[in-house]
Amino acid sequence: MKTDKIIVFTCNWNAYSGMETAGLEQQQYSPNIRSIRLLCLGRLHPGIILKAFEQGAAGVLMLGCPPDECHYDFGYRCAEEVFSVSRELTRLLGYQDKQLKLDYVTAGDGKTFAQKVRQFASRLNRG
Repeated sequence: MKTDKIIVFTCNWNAYSGMETAGLEQQQYSPNIRSIRLLCLGRLHPGIILKAFEQGAAGVLMLGCPPDECHYDFGYRCAEEVFSVSRELTRLLGYQDKQLKLDYVTAGDGKTFAQKVRQFASRLNRG
């Protein structure tokens, strides 16, 4: 599977900060990512994830706050629920499990952000 486009949903508080730091530190990661910043991954709807696939995304990576660092307290638990529902729906539609992933990045951790994006893209490229 060739990774033409990877959608990365990032929370505003930690993962987006990691992405900004990755840019400042000139960390290398796939140029095929399209980042979408949300105030909280817990507010993401499974329909939006399905829309990303419908629009041609090879994969969707959800990067949020670590479970104990959520700005809104409930966000990571809600994101896990969104991920679980989305996983079941994408399976029904014939997508592979490797095409959807939920993970976290601590605030300002550009190295980890870049590493997680690289790993996700690499996983997609392995047929």
